[in-house]
Amino acid sequence: MTHGRHPVVSVIVPAFNNGSFIKFAIESIFRQTYPAGLTEIIVIDDGSDDNTGEIVHEYLDRVTYIYQENRGIAGARNRGLAVAKGGIITFLDADDEWYEERIRKVVNKFMESPEAGLVYHSIELIDSNGNIIHRNFNKSFGYKEGIRGWVTNDISSGRIFCGGSSFAFRRDVVKRAYPVPEDIKRGIDFYMVALSSCYAQTEYIPETLGKYRLHSDNTTMFAGHRDCSEMAKVNMDFAHMRQRFLEIIKNCEGFCMKAIDLNTIKRVRAKEIIFYNVLTGKRIEGIRQIPALFKGDFNYKDFLKGIAVSFVALFVPGPFFHNLVKGYGFLQRLKYERFTGY
Repeated sequence: MTHGRHPVVSVIVPAFNNGSFIKFAIESIFRQTYPAGLTEIIVIDDGSDDNTGEIVHEYLDRVTYIYQENRGIAGARNRGLAVAKGGIITFLDADDEWYEERIRKVVNKFMESPEAGLVYHSIELIDSNGNIIHRNFNKSFGYKEGIRGWVTNDISSGRIFCGGSSFAFRRDVVKRAYPVPEDIKRGIDFYMVALSSCYAQTEYIPETLGKYRLHSDNTTMFAGHRDCSEMAKVNMDFAHMRQRFLEIIKNCEGFCMKAIDLNTIKRVRAKEIIFYNVLTGKRIEGIRQIPALFKGDFNYKDFLKGIAVSFVALFVPGPFFHNLVKGYGFLQRLKYERFTGY
């Protein structure tokens, strides 16, 4: 849907027990410099039993509020996509925020780049009180910036962070990834971005336009802060998501074959299965996955990653793996802080 030359933008806010933060998310949408009359805000309350609904009801004059029984993040995204009317679809997690220029700059990038089906930008990392932890999430955690064009392989190999609040889609592109399989519990952002990127090119805005909030209830990030059993579950959930992606892509038509190397996804999935097995004491099952780390065409970095993961599978005791991941994250942040001062 468009109004003159400018499209209607649908902002879908999936929420589950986000009463502590959703007010900040919604009000960051209200502060956008893009016309309010061209901004559709849809909050999908996925069965919250806290005060999320009460808070959203304060904004019903500007927000569409839909409550449903708990179906998980995939179910909330599906419900939002089913009712959204905008020509551009974007998601704001209920615990995140945007800077006021975000929607306007995303729309401008789409209008400047008619070949682009996706647009993304950098984000900050903030704590539960809104204080800045890192001014550039991508640099702090080893992701690349400025990648554009056919980016599916860059997404698959982990070079691009698929934050739900940092991507926007043309309606006809994201609909190709709909409906999202609701047995996927983690990695929904990766699934939607990776699948959508198979059908259209991606553009990048070289600015920080949003805030990703780190708090105790994050479901997919910072698994290194969890115990071994939770880290194992995170890895298996992601491996399951990638398997569903591989199954879906086999039956899809119309996507750009040059945009995707399925072996890249298979190698990442093998790594996640290995980590799951090491953490749950099933080392032999993990070792059996090692050959999958070296299938298909890969560069020397992929080869070195395969060697490192193989070493973990063969020699690193499960209880030490948790600290290994935490140590790697610490070194990444230390490297970033050394060169930026943040």
